[in-house]
Amino acid sequence: MRFDYENQMVEPAEAWLKSKGLMVKREFSTPWGICDLVGCSFNKHNVKKRLRLGQVKSIGPHFRVMLLSHIPDEAENRPITAHRLVTRFSDFFDEAQVMLELDRLQRDRFVRRTPRGSFYKVNGWVPLHKKLIAVELKLSRITEVLHQAIGHLEFADESYVGLPMPTAKRLVATSKKTEFIRSGVGVLGIEPNKCRILLKSRTSKGNSDAVIQTHSVERFWRTRSKGS
Repeated sequence: MRFDYENQMVEPAEAWLKSKGLMVKREFSTPWGICDLVGCSFNKHNVKKRLRLGQVKSIGPHFRVMLLSHIPDEAENRPITAHRLVTRFSDFFDEAQVMLELDRLQRDRFVRRTPRGSFYKVNGWVPLHKKLIAVELKLSRITEVLHQAIGHLEFADESYVGLPMPTAKRLVATSKKTEFIRSGVGVLGIEPNKCRILLKSRTSKGNSDAVIQTHSVERFWRTRSKGS
């Protein structure tokens, strides 16, 4: 069977991600567009640490994640004042909004306020995820999809271009393969009932944008099952 539409490849690609023990979200929004599929698995040990701290809720929207990233960990013993945080974000948000977000972070137990009114982060569970994989599907248009997949490495540990199997096989047999290897993007050959990696994505742990990645993982945390 040949694929006539990209959406015909969604189910086999989703099944491939789930076979790796990943939770999957379709049409995953990013700051630069939509990723067709993203799969995430949690670090069970760090999940238990977070739950013991009473941090059951998701951190929340992108700005709240970014604000939290600017607050030092409790172990660093150098809390930050609200005034410094307000000043740091003054080009984008007013004082009232920053204080509102700080109150929410404190209420959800992600930060604590010192007697002098400074803040530190209650942590010990980062990274929360074990693996985060992005898959971008295309019937053709290889250069376009490669650029999209490179962008997904801003948040994903691994990024794949998913193509119909014959197209994927032709691709890895050409010089275009070098561009994929250089960029760290993998190639996934898709058939109606299965998928196969034809070129492994280079793991980019530590090279992703920490705030975007954390926000991405938090979206899976928000919809996880209580027993997961």
